[in-house]
Amino acid sequence: MTAEATALARILLRHHEQTCRGLAATPKAVTDGMIGQSVIYYGNLCDRAGMPFLTHGVGQFLGEIAEWCDENGWPPLNALAVNRETGMPGEGYDEASGCALLEWPEQVRKCIAFDAYPEDIANL
Repeated sequence: MTAEATALARILLRHHEQTCRGLAATPKAVTDGMIGQSVIYYGNLCDRAGMPFLTHGVGQFLGEIAEWCDENGWPPLNALAVNRETGMPGEGYDEASGCALLEWPEQVRKCIAFDAYPEDIANL
């Protein structure tokens, strides 16, 4: 995984830990309001990772994170990263391993309810 994807994954893991853990025991219990509270905008994600210049080109790195999740049998952590204007991932989401834009609502619910992501990508 590239250094950029690793930095973004660390932020997403921390974000998931802080905003999603304990919200819902099952994906079906995740409400639209919980989704709204749990997502992170691309710009905020890149800023928090110290790479604000990546905001418009973050897709390839989120794709690496999707591949990492898919290889481990986890819901796509990158499902939490969305466009500020639409509240959904961009078109590149479809190209990421294990991701489909039409299935994003269910995939983000699975991500929010999932409680087995590692604390840090370095722990693997």
